[in-house]
Amino acid sequence: MKSKKLLSLLLVAAMSITCLTACGKKNEVEPTPTPVPAVTPTPAADTTGLNAAKDYINNMYASKDGSATATASDYSVVGVVKIDGVTYNIEWTTDAKSGVTIGAMDSKKMVNIDVDEKTKSQVDYTLTATIKDANGNKVSASFKHYVPAYKELSYAEYAAAEKGATVVVKGVVTALLSKANGNSSYSVYFQDENGGYYAYNIAEDHFNSLNLKPGMTIQVTGQRDTYSGTYEIVNAKVEVLDSSIKKVTPADYTEIFKKAATLKDKSLAEPQAILVTLKGVEIIGIGSDPTYYMFQLGDKQSYVRISSSSCPIGKDDQAKFIDTFNSHIGYIADVTGLLTLYDGAFYISPISADAFTNLTLPKRTDAEMVEFEKGKLTFPARITEDTVLNLVSTGATYKDVSIVYYIKGALHEGDKLPITQTDNEQTIEIKAELKCNDKTAEALFTVIVEAKASDLCEAEVLSKAFALADGQSVSGKQVLRGKIVEIPSAYSEQYKNITVNMQVGDKIVQAYRMVGGADLKIGDTITVTGVLKNYKGTVEFDKGCTYSKTLSVDEAKQLITVEKAFELTDGQALSGKQVLCGKIVEIPSAYSEQYKNITVNMQVGDKVVQAYRMVGGADLKIGDIITVTGVLKNYKGTIEFDKGCTYIKGQKLAYAKDLLVMEKAFALKDGEKMSGLQEVTGTITKFDEKGAYSEQYNNCSVWMKVGDYEIEAYRLKGGKDLKVGDTITVTGYLKNYKGTIEFDSGCTYVKATADSTPKTGDNSVMILFMLLFMAAASFTVMTVSKKRAR
Repeated sequence: MKSKKLLSLLLVAAMSITCLTACGKKNEVEPTPTPVPAVTPTPAADTTGLNAAKDYINNMYASKDGSATATASDYSVVGVVKIDGVTYNIEWTTDAKSGVTIGAMDSKKMVNIDVDEKTKSQVDYTLTATIKDANGNKVSASFKHYVPAYKELSYAEYAAAEKGATVVVKGVVTALLSKANGNSSYSVYFQDENGGYYAYNIAEDHFNSLNLKPGMTIQVTGQRDTYSGTYEIVNAKVEVLDSSIKKVTPADYTEIFKKAATLKDKSLAEPQAILVTLKGVEIIGIGSDPTYYMFQLGDKQSYVRISSSSCPIGKDDQAKFIDTFNSHIGYIADVTGLLTLYDGAFYISPISADAFTNLTLPKRTDAEMVEFEKGKLTFPARITEDTVLNLVSTGATYKDVSIVYYIKGALHEGDKLPITQTDNEQTIEIKAELKCNDKTAEALFTVIVEAKASDLCEAEVLSKAFALADGQSVSGKQVLRGKIVEIPSAYSEQYKNITVNMQVGDKIVQAYRMVGGADLKIGDTITVTGVLKNYKGTVEFDKGCTYSKTLSVDEAKQLITVEKAFELTDGQALSGKQVLCGKIVEIPSAYSEQYKNITVNMQVGDKVVQAYRMVGGADLKIGDIITVTGVLKNYKGTIEFDKGCTYIKGQKLAYAKDLLVMEKAFALKDGEKMSGLQEVTGTITKFDEKGAYSEQYNNCSVWMKVGDYEIEAYRLKGGKDLKVGDTITVTGYLKNYKGTIEFDSGCTYVKATADSTPKTGDNSVMILFMLLFMAAASFTVMTVSKKRAR
């Protein structure tokens, strides 16, 4: 109602502006103008692009508080920037008399600033960027810096240093991380007699020029940083002091580990990054994160981590380590590696494939062996895609233990259990009977098999479709929207169909013998509904698919949902919650102040669906458009949303679906992930610690708000153009990582533009701007006409 009043006022305002402009000042007599000699003015230099380039440089290099920035080692600055397709060259100069030298621009358009790391006294200097355009116009930006006086720190001084402080430390190399070994950066672990150090993300050329090897003695200069409890040295410059190889003996942390109250105990957290050994640990299996290789010592558990982006050992050694680990579950061993922290908690990073040594299998009684194997037997609690469960017939560690299985009470033959999703959720009961001589035990498991996903996002539909083998099809009807790029078979008046190829994202999908199509031409954008299959290498919608020029993907999908709902028999319900948008055509039960609910009938396409005892509704009336979320069922012939369904006023299908995705995501347990690619739209609230855009890796980590939910998009591809407040649509795999709901590394995004329709479906803002534009246009036209009359 408020929107209508606002629009009415704007209409009146627009009309008033037009009328006033048309009328002008009726009684004003215009004087005859005095001729003025024509003078051609000298055009002012357009510095818009230059100033934008200057702003860009300031954002890159200016300190937040205007204070001088420490530059303890060499660093690079850009030699060229491109703004709106225009290239601007940058000349760098300094007022430093000594200790700072400006290098030439390299092939990557970067300029090296060479500083004297071993200066005896602090060097204060200003670095100035002079930005030039092709016409010789220029602007400048200056930045205060200083080279700190050289001082080598002890481990205690290094640990106590503030973030950003210049540090100089030395030690013996214990581990190297490089991109050649599959890591995302070039980094070095090294230690002295008092503690360890981690130089993170060293410049590639500099790292490769050093030819580093474990055992060498090095000195590192850089800035102190902390990430998730780990001390780091960033912007590091490394100098080899002694290339001879020295052996570092790991510290025995067995008793320290046992006596520590928690994994965050100070005795385990300090000093950091040193080689340690724990003796007599029990190898217990994979953790909640598949990169965690768990062990237990005393009453505490920790893990050796094989990270996909930061691991001192290469892929071959990782595979060897994993094989050794998996074949020695239950064994007692010694474990050796780097003392590493995550969120301040102790774990070990391996420096060789033989992280576990002195492997011995403890002797156990028959009963103990049965109980041990029972404890190691696991099945997934929830299955989200077709799979096959392996049913082992003997113990993983103690082969004398035999195992048989009963599925839904019946003895299962064979060592495989195929799991196939259906349209409805399934519950599978598995009973395992374990036996060793006369000792037995039972283990019961309940496995939930989720229903087939019926509302796949575009990326997941394409992923599934283009993974099909010849003759296979994606389950159920799917919907895609794309632009027609080819018409292999023109519209047939006889058969009333057409075959078109359409561009969807970066893929070409065919709509084969699509119903209708007399009005279609190349360049049209259409929404197609049907069964997707692979026919001899062509991914296509099967014969009989349908299209709409006007329906969105979400609107077309809801018609599929309605179709399925009206196929239900009495008492049946569609699996999970559904979302539909429609117009209220009847209110069988008015809003109840006592129960705070209402029952409405709404038109969805050519069907009527009831929302039974829907929460709230005091503001609803016949004719309102609402988006309803809930369980759809057939109750004695009536297709209805079950009691407790909820609504949002307006056409907000996409937004309501996003909230449903969030509800499912926040129901995940640690280590679980949702099936298939997901897509949601939200507003960026902050960048993660160390999550700002990385030029080197072309990614960033952001937090975004989706309704009342907040999630992380971890290592989002790209993101150079992003800032807090931006609205983005993210596509990727949603998971629960240690309590954080996040899109996994490698997720992608599309940034909302000024002309994007928001997912909330509220178009009043767009209408408002159109009215203002019309008013302004009227004003301009009438003013120009008046000037011409003169």
